Amino acid sequence: MSAKQKSQRGFVAVTLITLLAIALVIVAYATILGTFTGGPVTVVTVKAEIWYSEQNLTSASWTGTLPNVANGSQWYSRLNITQAGGYTGLVNVTWQLHYGNDTPVSGATITTGNFNLNGTVGQIIYASSDGYIDVNKNWGAYTSAAETYYVKAQIETAT
Repeated sequence: MSAKQKSQRGFVAVTLITLLAIALVIVAYATILGTFTGGPVTVVTVKAEIWYSEQNLTSASWTGTLPNVANGSQWYSRLNITQAGGYTGLVNVTWQLHYGNDTPVSGATITTGNFNLNGTVGQIIYASSDGYIDVNKNWGAYTSAAETYYVKAQIETAT
């Protein structure tokens, strides 16, 4: 190998070592320049219970169970918010009637859209398109067979 080739190889080697050293310094400085921590993020949820009544009235007796309801009789549901300080803002609630071992009843679904939760205990959402009692869903229209039925409600943030 000629002296010129050795010189070129040496130059390339020195250049690569220099670039590597500079890269290591930059990486070292990048980690030294700063580590930043964001503020706290508080995740909240909604705590609620489903209550039932055979009368669609705000003054009616609403309870967690309805024993001995006759086939096809009217009965209604609502969500009662049970804990303050939960999620506030617009939500959608999907209501679904089920029977037996978690089997959905075909066609017995309704969605409450863009209901405004305010984070207070005792706020009520009815199983209606707007969350109010005037068009609360009569689940009895879907319960003509003797069986154990219940309603599930899923609350999601509205987009």
